[in-house]
Amino acid sequence: MYKKVNELITLLESNGKCEVKLINRDKHNYAIETMEKLPWKRHSKRFGKIRAGENRLRVDLEVPSDSISSKEMNNAIKLPHRQDLSHTRTSHFGLTQNEKGYDTVVIQIYRKDLDDFSFEDEPFASLVNKVIDLNSAE
Repeated sequence: MYKKVNELITLLESNGKCEVKLINRDKHNYAIETMEKLPWKRHSKRFGKIRAGENRLRVDLEVPSDSISSKEMNNAIKLPHRQDLSHTRTSHFGLTQNEKGYDTVVIQIYRKDLDDFSFEDEPFASLVNKVIDLNSAE
């Protein structure tokens, strides 16, 4: 689990526009933050979270509303969409839209699927870099 978390953190921090901070050592929770305040979210630098539990890895990435299409996410993440599943104990992704001007991409990967998921896969890495760019644009 933690090898994969480190792989994800390396990907996130590799472009130098954001950093990952440990916010709860006991629960293995991390915050993903830009170097400057977010242009679309007042008083905050945080645009994501990583939660490494015993059975699953959850990644939440916030982006300005309607900035990433479902098709783009589907092509990059290569997991089923939450709406297409009969139960939620399957690795999946989803998009939560809210009225505060941003959407949240939620990725949940269960331990049984984690070794087969590559954070370094080009489409996924491109999506992550796009999220970082969206959150660091002035």
